[in-house]
Amino acid sequence: MTASTAEKVLKNKTLRWSHPSEFDDTLDVAQVCDGKMDNEKQKRIQDSVIDLATNFPANYNKNNTNEIFNCLCYCISLSGNDKASAIAELKKGMIDISKSIAALNECWKEIRNDFRIICLGIENDNHRLWNDYAEKHKGVVIELACRDDHPESPWHIAQPVEYMNEKDLFITAEDWAEMLSLNINDGIKGIFEKCTLRKAKDNEHKWSEQNEWRVIDMRMPHETGTVSDSDVDPNDISAVYFGHKIDSEDQDRLLDLLKGELSHVFAFRCELDNSQNMSFRKIK
Repeated sequence: MTASTAEKVLKNKTLRWSHPSEFDDTLDVAQVCDGKMDNEKQKRIQDSVIDLATNFPANYNKNNTNEIFNCLCYCISLSGNDKASAIAELKKGMIDISKSIAALNECWKEIRNDFRIICLGIENDNHRLWNDYAEKHKGVVIELACRDDHPESPWHIAQPVEYMNEKDLFITAEDWAEMLSLNINDGIKGIFEKCTLRKAKDNEHKWSEQNEWRVIDMRMPHETGTVSDSDVDPNDISAVYFGHKIDSEDQDRLLDLLKGELSHVFAFRCELDNSQNMSFRKIK
């Protein structure tokens, strides 16, 4: 982050969570669960469900799967040596699920409107992140701790972004088959994760170099706009890393904030060797 943003974070002890419209990738966080549900894809989904049921392990925990899918597994198992013919017969028909998908897309749009997401990195030596978000090494990195004595901390539930080819950003037929086999709660969770944690593996922007993690939450009823500044436990702030080009006045001003509730916070200064590899020298 920039030095000025870091000053606000350390002074106010808040972090900003944003709606996806604030992100720098217009394809980020799918606006619809599936915008490409034609007859061909519906047929592939149906066939994928049948294939999944055919190869479903007999000892799998059926508490996670729904009754219809369990029934399908059982019916296929009864076909014995004539399983291939039974599967071929099942795949002849097709069920139209386009209306259900349209309704799901509308529901998803409403949920998406209330998203508040914080984007995190797991590397303090990622040149891409320093260049893009910390003013080309003139800013800072603030490190957050996942503390065992603070199990309710949101950092414990951060999840990695999955970088996909753009054509696979929408839920694939295989994804749908997996989620349609699950009970309703697990199925919804699967949709939620795939629509919020997938990002285009773009050759131009090279998003995958960011190695991003996310925590996803919803806005509070009283909140408006597209951002929310939420309190952060001061004890969750564990270190501040200063870029090697940071202005000395900015560094001194931020160091002066590391007292009181933040007196435990370590401070490091970034240094580069001749090969542009980063190291960090402790200054507090």
